[in-house]
Amino acid sequence: MDLFKYPSALIWFTTALAALVFFRFKAEESRLEAARALLGPAFERLTTGPAAARRRLRGLLYLAALALAAAAAAGPQWGVELTPVTDLKGNIVIAVDTSLSMAARDIKPSRLENARLLLAAIAEEFSDYRIGVVAFAGEGYVQCPLTTDLEAISYFASALTPGMLPGQGTDFSEAIGTTLGMLSRYGGQKVMVLITDGEDHSSVLNTALEEAAAQNLKIFTVGIGTPDGELIPVNDTAGNTLEYKKDSGGKTVVSRLGETELMKIASRTGAAYLRYSGPEAAAQEMRKAISSLDLEKSRGKGRASFKNRYQWPLALALLLLLIELTLMEKGFRLEFSRFRKYFPRLPFGAAAAAAALLFSATVSLNAADSGALARQGNSAYGKKDWPKAFEYYSRAMGKNPADKRLDFNTGNAFYRMEEYGKAGEFFTQAAAAPKVAAKAHYNRGNALYRAGDLPGAIAAYRAALGLAPKDENARFNLQKALEQKKKNSCKDPKENKKDQDKKDKDKKQAGDKKDDKQDKEKREQDKKQEQERKKSEAREKSRQILEMMKEKEKAAARDPQSAQRALRQAGKPPPRPRLEDW
Repeated sequence: MDLFKYPSALIWFTTALAALVFFRFKAEESRLEAARALLGPAFERLTTGPAAARRRLRGLLYLAALALAAAAAAGPQWGVELTPVTDLKGNIVIAVDTSLSMAARDIKPSRLENARLLLAAIAEEFSDYRIGVVAFAGEGYVQCPLTTDLEAISYFASALTPGMLPGQGTDFSEAIGTTLGMLSRYGGQKVMVLITDGEDHSSVLNTALEEAAAQNLKIFTVGIGTPDGELIPVNDTAGNTLEYKKDSGGKTVVSRLGETELMKIASRTGAAYLRYSGPEAAAQEMRKAISSLDLEKSRGKGRASFKNRYQWPLALALLLLLIELTLMEKGFRLEFSRFRKYFPRLPFGAAAAAAALLFSATVSLNAADSGALARQGNSAYGKKDWPKAFEYYSRAMGKNPADKRLDFNTGNAFYRMEEYGKAGEFFTQAAAAPKVAAKAHYNRGNALYRAGDLPGAIAAYRAALGLAPKDENARFNLQKALEQKKKNSCKDPKENKKDQDKKDKDKKQAGDKKDDKQDKEKREQDKKQEQERKKSEAREKSRQILEMMKEKEKAAARDPQSAQRALRQAGKPPPRPRLEDW
């Protein structure tokens, strides 16, 4: 057992303490030699007696307190205690079947679409677990590694599509083997959720289940589909159904939910089977089942570790420092007069000095926080995110309201958001600071000009020129404001009437043109609607033909004897069935 948690820190502290003791005694010897040479025979009287004994005792107490504080910083530890495990509850891998049979639409819109919805619901329900995603068909593939990032899980789940893997078919042993590889380096509870339609023909499934049971992997199975089954559509790149999947003998394939195999997998690993009835309900049922399993496994769990005992030497160090403070050279009485030689200009002694230092430290911390927030506001302003910049500037003003530069920056943010009235108020407040007064008056003039207050803008520009006579921008804007004011005041009422008549005439002509344009747009819109109607009718006819073909092929697939009789009558041998999932 290591007596100290940080032995290297103990070595450094011990070295520093030894150096301090050495220099302290050297300084004490030099002081005593100087006093002996200066006082002569009187030196012996000063170095003996109760006062000298108290002084030596105080020095020893001070050094002992430093030694105990160094020992506490090194983290002394002895004894053993059980601390609760604070890791995540466990790990869940969701294996999703991506074979072609998952494109069947017996559950709308399709089996795989519902599997993706269930995956997202499970990820939301198990936020206190690591979650990974495996896509499998004839082979397994890690679609998303174990993570707690729900956005990453959602992103990778959206890429699941039927037939995405090169090896087709459905092999549960591949999914189980890939999951065991993902969970091999993680501790805690290990759970696998298998989402599939249950059509598996793997020859090594029993071996995979034995390995899963040996590694305590619980496999919960979720059946997607219906026992009656559905045809497997073959779609083009646009998602339109071209035909339905057929086997090598030309027989239409009907994909049915195989619940027997899924129940067997769940029971072999001590888990449960669930038929899919909706993403939210299935996720909640899964949470109940796994939570009961979690309580059974985690009862009495803990981690053994050494007890941290730093409190004892730290408490002793504080106690020795308190005793050292109470041992005065002339008995037990408070003496503040000896501190005045160190603070001759502070009439209130050490208390006043400590209060002043504490206040200055608080002000410095607030100023530092204010500066950091102002820099964040400047960064947001540079990115043209004006509301975010205003938020940072406001928080900075709460930390340091005396900084008028923050008022100036806030005014700029409001100006960019086209709130000129509020911008003018903040520029007025910023003008109280001499360093930014000229720029504040100039910006206030711009805000008032935008708001239509020409007299106020003229006054602000003149104030800016009074502080910065060489500001060409302020002079130019002042001239423009004066010209605009003169133009507004000298305009003839008759000219106003003529302008108004001209505007009314233009408006009428524009209205006529607008009506012609609206008629033309309406005709074009009616033409487009007619074209869309014809296309819709064509699509509906195609869909009806496909549905008729689908029902005919489905009936033939469900009555294989009649199909074989038809083939015999045609003189062709019946096709041999193949145990292959599409």
